[in-house]
Amino acid sequence: MKRKIAVFLFVLSAVLTILPASIFRPRFALVLSGGGAKGIAHIPVLEELDRRGIVPDIVIGTSMGAVIGSFYSSGYSGAELEELVLETDLMAYFMHLSAVRGSDTLPSPFSDYDTNLLTVEFGASGIGASNGLIDDQYINGFLRRYLSKVLEVKDFDDLPIPFRAIGTDITNNRKVVFSSGSLFDAVRASMAIPVIFAPVQLEDGSYIIDGGLEDNLPTDIARDLGADLVLAVDVNDARHIYGEHKNDMATLSGTFSQFSDYLTEPNSAANYDEADWVIVPDTTSYSSLGFGDSEVILEAGKKAVEENQEVFDELEDRLERWLWDERESYDSLPAPVIDHVVADDIIPSSFSSDLSAFEGQLMDYKTITEFERLLDEIRRHEGLKTVTYEIEDGVIYVYGERYPSLSGSIYLGLTGGIGVRYDGSDGGNPYFAYTPNFTISGRMALLERLDLEYGVVVDEGITVEAGLSYPFLSSAFLYGSAGIKYGQQAYDSVPGTEDYTFSNDVGVFMKAGIGFLPSRSFRMDAIVGYSYSYLGSDRFTEHHHSYPYLGLGFVFDAYDNTEAASNGFEGELTLEFGGDFPRSVIAYSIHGDFFGSFGPTDIFKFIVSGETATIRRAQELAAAYVSTNMGLTASDYIYLMGGVRLPLPYSIFVDAGIFFEIFGGEYDAMNPDKNLVPYSELTLDKENMDIGGYVGVGIATSFGQVTAALHISMTPRVSFMVGIE
Repeated sequence: MKRKIAVFLFVLSAVLTILPASIFRPRFALVLSGGGAKGIAHIPVLEELDRRGIVPDIVIGTSMGAVIGSFYSSGYSGAELEELVLETDLMAYFMHLSAVRGSDTLPSPFSDYDTNLLTVEFGASGIGASNGLIDDQYINGFLRRYLSKVLEVKDFDDLPIPFRAIGTDITNNRKVVFSSGSLFDAVRASMAIPVIFAPVQLEDGSYIIDGGLEDNLPTDIARDLGADLVLAVDVNDARHIYGEHKNDMATLSGTFSQFSDYLTEPNSAANYDEADWVIVPDTTSYSSLGFGDSEVILEAGKKAVEENQEVFDELEDRLERWLWDERESYDSLPAPVIDHVVADDIIPSSFSSDLSAFEGQLMDYKTITEFERLLDEIRRHEGLKTVTYEIEDGVIYVYGERYPSLSGSIYLGLTGGIGVRYDGSDGGNPYFAYTPNFTISGRMALLERLDLEYGVVVDEGITVEAGLSYPFLSSAFLYGSAGIKYGQQAYDSVPGTEDYTFSNDVGVFMKAGIGFLPSRSFRMDAIVGYSYSYLGSDRFTEHHHSYPYLGLGFVFDAYDNTEAASNGFEGELTLEFGGDFPRSVIAYSIHGDFFGSFGPTDIFKFIVSGETATIRRAQELAAAYVSTNMGLTASDYIYLMGGVRLPLPYSIFVDAGIFFEIFGGEYDAMNPDKNLVPYSELTLDKENMDIGGYVGVGIATSFGQVTAALHISMTPRVSFMVGIE
């Protein structure tokens, strides 16, 4: 029997050898190179393959090629990918700077410090609390939302088109070819540009970064996997990088692109010979970080397709008998059901009900989008470095990662704005207005639970402050500080108004209090404080002002102002009660402001904002007044605005609405009983009231919102301010 089987196999082998190879379908591999934003040029090639009915037997990608390739292998068509790229603000995902550490601790209502520009952490173990400049929580969410139906696939051969991703193991100095496991981890690791994105740690402890360092055009892998026909797309033009196509290194992004080319060019150029055809879109005018150039990069890919029609003709001829092979589309794939959600110990139990609410839902785009928003909320408000998850057999396992324990930090912040204002009620002239607030602050661990905190504020003067903070229980802390302020404390130095001049005023202050965070979005503070001011001008009857006071403060923040399409509400309220000396009169101040954005879709929002203040302090002090939105000083003030917001691509938004503000004048400290009642200075007359229109244009960024806002009232008064908040 064994002899008969051997003879049969021998005869079969001989027959197969004699038969023409054309009766067997050649194994066709599509290879997509890395290249950052330049990789968008891959998409027109996919569209041309779709048009001709050519389906690859396997797709192999590196870095951005792995991102595009994973989507295509999961069932997205080339046309769907083009639509996705054009309708998505890729810059907001790929260029979202790392979050500020400790953002779970809402800022104190009695603090003037911002931390939105830059955070640098340091300690004995090194510098930097994040191992990547880009905050990958957003790109991670992007990938998982659009790949939600295939996240449970463990063997990449089971995708509608088999897929491979290339990574670089920097702990063991080797190339990694991902063929199974977590599809998300494979793609995310392959695109982990060193320093820009954090590396991906695998279960064996190895760290994987961008595969382009080992194999940016993996045609050799295609041959190793048995490919008979290999079509490669190289968006970097590896064989001509150092000719006339080199990057313009006059910019940081250009230098980065050239450095990337320097690292990846040798292996890419060598692998040209492993391909039957190589298509090279001309992307030399674009940066690897230029995700805002999606449309023109797509055009470069389309031009390359037009110039290489003979390549597609030849490929079509070689596969003529096997065209129009059916493959599953992403839309036709069933969405798995979430059976259970399990969180590790880092995630507070207070989120259990929020997480379990997803059980029983389909793992589709809508559900994963909502799930990702919850994870980002957990991360931001619990001060975690990342919150991620794995999916297996219908169970989502949520993991959190803390920042490394570093002993110190420095924060940079900027708020406020500059612009032009005009008060036509008294025939005044336009004037330049500015309200910038630049801060440098930081923290240094003195003992295990005792921190030294310090800061410098440059606004209408210069303030230097230092203090101690001591956390206790699970959500409370004690703190105390003292400082000195120089310049512009008199009433004729209120920022944003026409009367704004520098002075030699000086003041000292101290405060101590307790902060309490009963929930992840709400903070309360109770403080006792004292300030002393000396006014340097001879115009004032009193040069010395003392102000002991008690204060309460509240902050509520459920709004992400780094996302233009966010729904949410944020507000702040401070109350102070004390006395002004040497006049021995009652003094108090109440300040509040809020903003809300609500809407059923990401393309239309209703917005509402407001501000209020009522202050009874010595009338010589700048602290006795606020600046209205129209640039007037007031001791009693109410502002309300309602309107709509239209979020646009690239995180841009347009606001329009109607506003109303009413304001009162000076508090007479010589007759405190006459008008001590809050808001008693408000009068409904045209000189103290404005009604008008508001138009604003802005962009949401990782460091807040940059806006250009125009108020025009019927008085008439005009205010145009450009600022950051």
